[in-house]
Amino acid sequence: TNTATVSTGTLTIAAQQNALYITANGRYFYTVDKILNLDGTLWVPIRPLAKAYSLELEWDGTAREVRLTSTGKTLVSGDKFYKSDEVLWLGRIIQAEAGGEPFLGKIAVGNVVLNRVRSPLYPNTIWGVIFDRAHGTQFSPVSYGTIYNTPSAASTIAAKICLEGYSVTSEALFFMNPRLSTSTWISDNRPYLFTIGKHDF
Repeated sequence: TNTATVSTGTLTIAAQQNALYITANGRYFYTVDKILNLDGTLWVPIRPLAKAYSLELEWDGTAREVRLTSTGKTLVSGDKFYKSDEVLWLGRIIQAEAGGEPFLGKIAVGNVVLNRVRSPLYPNTIWGVIFDRAHGTQFSPVSYGTIYNTPSAASTIAAKICLEGYSVTSEALFFMNPRLSTSTWISDNRPYLFTIGKHDF
């Protein structure tokens, strides 16, 4: 099945060939690179595995080695770690804005929402950011009603990865599809950072 599951009794980790994340006790950890199947063995990047095992990871570039040390903690399960309303609304805005975008593009859209949550310029909740009308409607799916559509599994997983703290950008507060945008305000007033899929951030 090109999948592997490892269980220690208190921790269950699952990985799948070509996936960009592993699951651990209902949590989702981004692998950045795809999980590889080499001669029947799945190879998973070490950073998400370290998170799953609650280990601190230090890379020594001179010695070219990784040091892992225990934090003395155990992984909190997903049903206790994630807040259901945050997953729901972050997943909905990711689906509405980036449903057809690559997985990294979905994460980047989620990052923009969470960057706004942390910014003093915007409301301090995901729901508040999505429905913010201080300077007009911030996200077009709120006007179109597509914000209420059910998010796909990929959008929900991307939301959880964002809530785990994985970030493509801690700076971006805006994104736009320049081929569809009817306003030039963002491109005229905000510095360009990068493009993922059809979105400029």
